[in-house]
Order: sequence, then C-alpha cells, then structure tokens
Amino acid sequence: MHYNLGVVPSWQWDIEKKEKKGDYRVTITCPNCDGAGSYAMTADPYSVEHECCACAGIGRTSFVELSELYEDTAALLEERPDALKIERIA
Repeated sequence: MHYNLGVVPSWQWDIEKKEKKGDYRVTITCPNCDGAGSYAMTADPYSVEHECCACAGIGRTSFVELSELYEDTAALLEERPDALKIERIA
C-alpha cells in the first residue's frame, strides 16, 4: 500500500501534537444576563422577569476554542481569566 505523504501536513504525523489535538470547551458567566439567568425588561420592581435566551436561564454559556491557538490550558486561562470551567473535548 502506498501513501502520498506530500499531501498530508507534517504536523499530523507528530504523535505528541496528535495527542494534543482536542479542542477546549470554555464555560463563562453569561454576558447577556450577567449570570442571573433572567432579566427584567424595566427597572420597575413589579416588572416580569424573562428567561435569558442566550443561556436558557442557567446563567452560564460555553464556546469552543481551538487547541492549536494555545500552548496548554494555563495559556488559555491566562487569556480568559473569566472562565468558570475549561475542559478538553475530542
């Protein structure tokens, strides 16, 4: 069997980098509701609170960061000090 190694980037053959290939899921406090999970339309104490649509009322939201952009988890945490949780995903 013959493989054309010129087509495949060389970093894919590095075993150490292949093990680090998973991305990060970063969880932060929802910026839309400031972590409350709901918000009021007016400042009136009798106003009805609405569930935050960005975080579905849980007060946290998450996004994926590419692992290639960071040396390790500490480097990601240094750039995102507001992170509540950082986990590696496959």
